[in-house]
Formats: sequence, structure tokens, C-alpha cells
Amino acid sequence: MQNDESKPDLADLFLHASRMLRGRWRDSLIPLGITPHQSRVLTLLARAEDAGLRNSQLAERLHIAARSTTEVVDQLEAKKLVVRTPDPADRRATLIALSATGRAQLGELAELRRSSMDGYFDKLGDEDRAELTRLLAILDRENPRPARGACQNPAKEK
Repeated sequence: MQNDESKPDLADLFLHASRMLRGRWRDSLIPLGITPHQSRVLTLLARAEDAGLRNSQLAERLHIAARSTTEVVDQLEAKKLVVRTPDPADRRATLIALSATGRAQLGELAELRRSSMDGYFDKLGDEDRAELTRLLAILDRENPRPARGACQNPAKEK
């Protein structure tokens, strides 16, 4: 007989599901030679204006340090998936945009994502999927991500 302490915890189940999805996504990208982080940058650039984004804008949207974004962009540039161009509004700045090859790879990325995620969620019927989508949308809407830097390290506040 299970007691309350032996039942799966909602947060643990959610974290486990998240790890499973990330693992599936990571594994599905192996044939393309792209990491999940690189795919996220490509997706953000696809949503940006044609001119592209500055490194600082990418870092802000990814919620990571600008130097980490630089490393990912360097990797994508080496794969010829992005290009750097001077920013016409500020000649000291550089814009990062998808290359033609990067744009062509977006469709393949979308299909890989769809197939890897469908394989996980296909255990649920249509009604259950709709309900899970509804519930996750509520959590997403009611718990917005804090602005970068808004979370303070308690050990440093003393």
C-alpha cells in the first residue's frame, strides 16, 4: 500500500519528463551535428528581423552571459549556419543572422523536433494532450520568467 510519502511528487515527475524531453531532443540532433543550445540560437535568429541580432540581444533572450553566446555563435559560424555583419546603426557592433544554409536547416530542425516530441507524447490520447497543453499554458502564463539578474544569490546578499 502506498502512503503519501511514497507517491511520486509532482515536481519530480515534471523534472523527470523535462530531462527525458531534453535527452530526446539532444539525441535527435546528433545526425545534424548541432547541440540543443545551437538549435535554440538558430530558432531565435529565425524569429529576428532579417538583419539579425546583436550578441547582447541573443544573450538576453537566452538568459545566458554574452561570452557564452559568443562561443555558440562561433561554433555556428564555423558550420556556416550564421553570418556576422557590421551593424549599420553602430559600426562598433556586429549583427548575427542566419546564413542561407542556416535557413535551409530550419525546416529539418522543425521536423526533428516534431518527430522526437511526438514519440514522447504519443502515449497520451488527444483529450489528455489537450488538457496537458491547457495546464502547461496556465503555468507558463501565471509564472513568467523573472528578468535576467532579478534572481539574487542569497549567499551574496549578506
